[in-house]
Amino acid sequence: TGNAFFVETEDQSFLVDAGLSGKALEALFQDIGRDMSKLSGILVTHEHSDHIKGLGVVARKHKLPIYANAKTWNAMERSIGEISTEQKFTFEMEQVKTFGSLDIESFGVSHDAAEPMFYVFHHEDKKLVVITDTGYVSDRMKGIISNADAYVFESN
Repeated sequence: TGNAFFVETEDQSFLVDAGLSGKALEALFQDIGRDMSKLSGILVTHEHSDHIKGLGVVARKHKLPIYANAKTWNAMERSIGEISTEQKFTFEMEQVKTFGSLDIESFGVSHDAAEPMFYVFHHEDKKLVVITDTGYVSDRMKGIISNADAYVFESN
């Protein structure tokens, strides 16, 4: 019914998408003994409701930073409600951002959204790929996601 992935290292923790209700996300975090207010941020893949349903509520309640590319921000702003400027961050496609010991790489996919992108997490010579909602895997994408230690993969 919605997409949400929790990624954690010793010093960072991110939610990739928030496609469940705020209440459901809170319950899931409680189930795993984690506090949502301690998240380093929320990474948004694209603006479809099954990826952003609880985004606005959770981000406002816990004052969490949200990362998305400019086209996704434009496409989802009406759906998620008012978000403080201090919580809005742009993470463009084909970029790598470093958060403590975690490097996060973004890449584009084939999907019917404004500018959908997914993420590769690099931590201590380990590589995790999160890629859903893609119509096909191009040669460029194959190069980016190859040789990962783990994949979260779903294709339409």
